[in-house]
Amino acid sequence: MQGGESALGAAKEAGANLGASAWAGKEKTMAVVQETVDKAKAHDDPAAQAEAEARKEERVLEVEAAKQDAYRHNAAVAKDGRAAAVAADQKEAVAADEEAAVSA
Repeated sequence: MQGGESALGAAKEAGANLGASAWAGKEKTMAVVQETVDKAKAHDDPAAQAEAEARKEERVLEVEAAKQDAYRHNAAVAKDGRAAAVAADQKEAVAADEEAAVSA
């Protein structure tokens, strides 16, 4: 039972990480597009262009930090799920041992 639960937890973690990565990619792309638009609007103003680039870099860093937080959260959830599976297996083993002792 433990192997199946661990595999399921790992699959769920991988799926959640894939979702977090896709979200982060979308957000980073949106930041780049917004920077391009802002730079185009401020084509004669180097200060505004630099500000647009700084906003993009800040947003990209925020998104990457959020993605890493999601990865850590997903790993913790998967670990808790695997720990619960091990505990359930141990309870089943103890119950089987007690049943065998009563039957003997």
